Amino acid sequence: MNAPRHSRRRRGSVLVLLAFLLPVLAILAVFTINSAYMQLTRTELMVATDAAARAGGRGLSEYQDVDMAKEAARITAAQNSVAGSPLRLSTAANGDIEFGMATPMVNSPSKFGFTPVSIADVVAGETANAVRVAGRRVVGSQSGPVNMIMSGFVSEAIFQPQQSAVAMQVDRDIVLVLDRSGSMSWKEYDWPRGKSPWYTSTLVAGVAAGKLRVRKGNYYYAPGVDQYEYQDWAWEEHYELGEAPPMPWDNLVSAVAAFLEVLDGTPQTERVALASYASSGSLDLHLTSDYDAVMAELATLGPNGSTAIGMGMQQGQSAVMNELYARPYAAKTMVVMTDGMHNRGIDPVNVATSIASSSQVTIHTVTFTDGADTERMQNVARIGGGAHYHADDGLQLIDTFREVANNLPTILTQ
Repeated sequence: MNAPRHSRRRRGSVLVLLAFLLPVLAILAVFTINSAYMQLTRTELMVATDAAARAGGRGLSEYQDVDMAKEAARITAAQNSVAGSPLRLSTAANGDIEFGMATPMVNSPSKFGFTPVSIADVVAGETANAVRVAGRRVVGSQSGPVNMIMSGFVSEAIFQPQQSAVAMQVDRDIVLVLDRSGSMSWKEYDWPRGKSPWYTSTLVAGVAAGKLRVRKGNYYYAPGVDQYEYQDWAWEEHYELGEAPPMPWDNLVSAVAAFLEVLDGTPQTERVALASYASSGSLDLHLTSDYDAVMAELATLGPNGSTAIGMGMQQGQSAVMNELYARPYAAKTMVVMTDGMHNRGIDPVNVATSIASSSQVTIHTVTFTDGADTERMQNVARIGGGAHYHADDGLQLIDTFREVANNLPTILTQ
């Protein structure tokens, strides 16, 4: 039987409609796919550019060298994929990496402006505290443009996204929380083979030098002389071994001096406070940019007593959170140093947990010698979002404090 005429007309109308809609649907599909791909590419480019800027800013902070900062930015960018390819930056003089000054805007201090400084001027010594990275996937860039997934008469064959990011080194308010317990006065002498302060010949020489007294065959320290003064004499004068080993406290004083020396050479303005602990904690000096005052205050302190690390940290927290001295836009950093085991007052782990929950203070920890409780202090640093460092001897302690001083935080301002 033949189909009714009106049915044939309906089938013909549907075919005409499909013939019209299919190209429209195809165009919409191409548009949707390409739009999603473009958005994904923009996101990848933003992530890669931000990471490169942070790495460059960190490199400038740690090394104070433009070439190493550019290399850090370049390597980090290449480790991030954009549209299936590594992001490549030009490190040429007029390339994708710039140096400059990031400063708060007058009318909006929470926002920052960027003023470029030429690389030649930075190398010559002009201050720069920020790195700007241009992430580009355009014609003529190191990575070239992005090819569209679906191209033709309804879209371009390529996509050319660009992204810029500025990372600046942040001013810091820093409190040093230092161990002045009795163990910081315990000197260790690595006597060479065949030399000792306890040999009879050395003891007899000590009597002749006025360092010892002898009575009924027993030796005693002369009035005003202790074991360290006697051993220093034996080391330096009797055996002529050079300068005697310093007290751990003396090593710490030298390390703080090295720490302040590094801060004094950075383009940022750091304020430093001083807290310490023995059988209890004390806030010895409020935040100040006068580093001579820090060393002068440190000279008034000395080792004695127990090891109340947590109580010292509480004093340190009060220093960096004091609104009379702390700056609202400065990063807050606490450096806790110890050569021993916590044995008095509140546990430093509990203090770190309290600080982490109530304020944005980064806590770094430094342990000194093999007598320090490294496991506990590693935990304190982990809770405080900081790093843990260990020094076996005085020279390593000085290097460690220098490293902490160079560990400037960076933030993205653009």
